[in-house]
Amino acid sequence: MTLTVVPLGEAGKWKNFWSMAGVYSFTTAISGAVFGFLYVLLIYLLSFWLPTTVKAIGLGILVIAYVCHEFGLIRLVIPQRQWQIPETWVQFTPQQNMLVWGSILGAGILTYIPHVTFYMLYLYLGFFGEPYQGLLFGAVYGLTRALPTVWLWYKQMLSAGEQADTRDIMRLRRRNGVLNGLSLLILLALLYAHSGSHL
Repeated sequence: MTLTVVPLGEAGKWKNFWSMAGVYSFTTAISGAVFGFLYVLLIYLLSFWLPTTVKAIGLGILVIAYVCHEFGLIRLVIPQRQWQIPETWVQFTPQQNMLVWGSILGAGILTYIPHVTFYMLYLYLGFFGEPYQGLLFGAVYGLTRALPTVWLWYKQMLSAGEQADTRDIMRLRRRNGVLNGLSLLILLALLYAHSGSHL
């Protein structure tokens, strides 16, 4: 869903790659699962009393607006905390640093969020799903936040430690925008099907 840290950290040898990438990916998935459950539970508790039609219409309007945003037709603000992990928090062993990065980035709302699908999908689950579903979605979110970084770091390792090409990063960002726009269209179809079955 997002592209965050490139490269993962200090250039390492192949023997360290799998352990660092594994710690980072696993930690973002676990952090995403825990926070995902909490997000969906909070939305569920705040909105369970609203009529299904009201929730469907409100979320549908937001989704349509942000589909246009993701495809570059309009510019909207994406709520996000513009905070970065302090350098002093990642001055330990490479694996410990990946643990810090993964724990914070997997949670989502603690730092930058470049795409709004994070919010829309949690709203959908909180409105029409069950809190436990946030565990699975949060884990998937955390993992997908880690994978672009791991991929670019892998390419860096293949090129004998050269820094990730800025063009690669920008290509991934553009693809992320398109993929997030398509994800929102799928969500809109699910929302239409769900609301139609309750009318």
